[in-house]
Amino acid sequence: MIRATRILLSVAGLVLSAATAGAQPASVPPAAAPAAPVAESNLLSIGAGASIVRATSSYDSSWQAVWLLDEDRAIGWASAEAAPFPQEIVIALPERSELRRFVFDSAGAEGEPQSARDVEVLVSDQGPESGYQPVARVALLPLADGQRVVPAKPAVGRWVKLVIRSNHGHEKYVELMNFAGYGVPLTSTPLTNVSGTYESTGYGKFHLKQDGAQLTGCYEHDEGLIAGGLEAHLMRLTWYEEGGQQGPALMVARPDGTGFDGYWREGGTSGWNNNWGLRKISADIGSCPHWSPKGASGNVIAASLAGAKRVRLYGINFDTDSDVIRADARPSLDQLVAALKANPAWALTIEGHTDNTGTATRNRDLGARRAAAVKAALVAAGIPAGRLKAAGFGPDQPVASNDTVDGRAQNRRVEAVRD
Repeated sequence: MIRATRILLSVAGLVLSAATAGAQPASVPPAAAPAAPVAESNLLSIGAGASIVRATSSYDSSWQAVWLLDEDRAIGWASAEAAPFPQEIVIALPERSELRRFVFDSAGAEGEPQSARDVEVLVSDQGPESGYQPVARVALLPLADGQRVVPAKPAVGRWVKLVIRSNHGHEKYVELMNFAGYGVPLTSTPLTNVSGTYESTGYGKFHLKQDGAQLTGCYEHDEGLIAGGLEAHLMRLTWYEEGGQQGPALMVARPDGTGFDGYWREGGTSGWNNNWGLRKISADIGSCPHWSPKGASGNVIAASLAGAKRVRLYGINFDTDSDVIRADARPSLDQLVAALKANPAWALTIEGHTDNTGTATRNRDLGARRAAAVKAALVAAGIPAGRLKAAGFGPDQPVASNDTVDGRAQNRRVEAVRD
């Protein structure tokens, strides 16, 4: 079976039901006012923290069920050769959620006969193996993206079972490229402190330190370093290795609490690698020869400003549509304050960036207000205002695609730049 390279032909918006889709601590302001209503997003994505519990079969590592959740329509799932129907894939959501519509993509399948045809979606609020209620059943068209189905009423639960009952005639394989479920989470249960030492798959031990929403650490391969932030059930990271290699990574908490499933890629490339599984073996953070959680190397903000002269301020987060800095931003602000006090000649511009959800004008204003909020926190911590500028760019300088949950999250950021 050969992975094909093809131009995707999108049949966007195809409706399959009668309904349509739709040092001195930095000063942190008080807690935010209640956030605006959460907008619908694709909850069945690794960027939202979804994970595969089990799949009846998969062809090989290039066609695993998890690639249904990566929001890349060119990469997907295929059954093992001659595996019998039905094929079942069970997906865990990080939170109890309300799912309002589902979307299937199959244009990237290797041929019309392999395309999934009769599929059913079931949702459980009890557990991964019981309590499933049918919410949608549909006959999919072959080689078509954007095939939508809207349940008669929203489905509520934490586990989704996708049942593939047939294809369009192929004797050996069935394929589906992407499966999305749009809705809103109904609960919010952040992870406990993830600091500690982890065994990894092929990259030595990982040593992670969490301060508020900020994450720093190292791994025992090619002088690996990590900087990032904790967002609900995800660690959203940037990795760095000797020789200048770097790129984004996602660590998705496993539903059974045993660790994280890790996804990474080099900067400028597409498609995730998923061989960074982490299993926690100790609450002791430990260290690497090239990194210590207590040494100067622990201030990744100072290190990035000294070298690249630009740093993404992981850990400085805001609620939706808000410019009030969350309390868990204190460690990141403290590091930035310490860097500025240790380098009195530095002057910075604080940049506020957003994704493209909503109007560009509103987002530019939101980015400007968030940058101003960070500047105000630094001034309150004793940094002279004359060393600081604030600028709001809104959605105008994306670093990733706004077409995916993870891409939009990467674009929502605050950066500090040395002038």
